Amino acid sequence: MPYLVREHLFISNISDAAEVLQNDTAEITHMLSVLSSASISFFSEWRRGLVIPTKEIRKVYVGGSEPENDSGGLVIPTKEIVEGSEPKNDSGNSPKSSLSPQKLLYSLEYAGKDLKLVRMAVPLRDMEGENLLDYLDVCLDFIEESRKEGSVLVHCFAGVSRSAAIITAYLMRTEQLSQKDALESLQQSCEFVCPNDGFLEQVRQGNAVSNVL
Repeated sequence: MPYLVREHLFISNISDAAEVLQNDTAEITHMLSVLSSASISFFSEWRRGLVIPTKEIRKVYVGGSEPENDSGGLVIPTKEIVEGSEPKNDSGNSPKSSLSPQKLLYSLEYAGKDLKLVRMAVPLRDMEGENLLDYLDVCLDFIEESRKEGSVLVHCFAGVSRSAAIITAYLMRTEQLSQKDALESLQQSCEFVCPNDGFLEQVRQGNAVSNVL
């Protein structure tokens, strides 16, 4: 069962995410999947026979342009506006990013039985050396915009490290909490969350940069 962290914000694992995708629950309208692969086939490989319908909206690669709304946030598309749209890539690549050009930053798709749920998938392994900062801003923007449109479930494989690190960063940014207070607040909703040390250090770095900017 997904754990409610804040109004319209849930955290959970791959099992609960699969249940949401199969049943098209009205309570969850958006999903942020943080797994080692962004492909929906990861669910089928995890559980044999599980088939989840999807319709691609777009894929964004490092150096590619991202559509933005008037407030500067990440666009959360509706079927009437962007169904099947593709981003235009340019040759710019951030020198601070560890990602190489043409490496996937995220994919966005409609998913579930009736293709009503909007799913963002970010390819990130649960390893201390993985660069969470490369993906953090798009994840936080997606969570914020999704909560305006409905409710969002953030999940990784176990619901312990990757999803917890991202939500900790989100609480720090939106509620001006210290990392310690943000993580403790999250643990009040889901006591077993425990981001790996590498992710926690990057969350600290990312918050420090945001405060300077």
